[in-house]
Amino acid sequence: MPTEPEATSAIPSFQEIVQRTARHHQTVGDMVYAAIKEGILTGAFAPGERLRQRDLAADLGVSRIPVRSALMQLEAEGLVELLPYRGALVRTLTVEQVREIYQLRTLLESYGLRQSAGRMTSARAERLLELGEALDAKPAGGEFVADRVAFYRELYAADENPLLVNMIEELRGYVGRYLLSLRVDHQHGGHRRLAELVAKGDIEAAEEHLRAHLEAVSKGLIGVLTGEVAEKARRRAADRT
Repeated sequence: MPTEPEATSAIPSFQEIVQRTARHHQTVGDMVYAAIKEGILTGAFAPGERLRQRDLAADLGVSRIPVRSALMQLEAEGLVELLPYRGALVRTLTVEQVREIYQLRTLLESYGLRQSAGRMTSARAERLLELGEALDAKPAGGEFVADRVAFYRELYAADENPLLVNMIEELRGYVGRYLLSLRVDHQHGGHRRLAELVAKGDIEAAEEHLRAHLEAVSKGLIGVLTGEVAEKARRRAADRT
């Protein structure tokens, strides 16, 4: 099934994020934390990019105190690296971390699929088919991302399993900035095919389809990371010559 298509248009600017988050958070601290985190997860801040407290505070219209607090919290979550004399950097994932993320996703999403499919109604199945077809036809961009969220929330019955779906979305968020430059096509069909398998009650085939997709995306991400490492090594070698 197609995953996040290659398209820089799907990446919002940090100013857009600030405007959106400012409307949904009551405290300054919550707003600053949410805005910076979304900027990292959506790719507005690239892996390895330096996050300057002064610039962030200016963009957010706040003092440096809530920015510093947010960066410390994001460091604890593994999204930011605080280095002496260098400040904060957007953390770059390792190959081992990607493997672990997708092992966890496979476990959680396989469980979620079986839980949801066991209570599938005809109305939900019809809705899932519509969402899958629409998602497969969507070009890259913000609408694709929104439709993807809607599809998987319907697939895993987010209204009945909110904690599970939040955990899945959190794991997807950690690699979201890499997925923006990656597209993986499933050889046996896309989201519509997965919905069809679930709708007709073929849970074994649906789970196999899902697992194959997650494995393909994991391999694609590892390829992206390996390419980044090779490019950094090439640049270091060029700087020494």
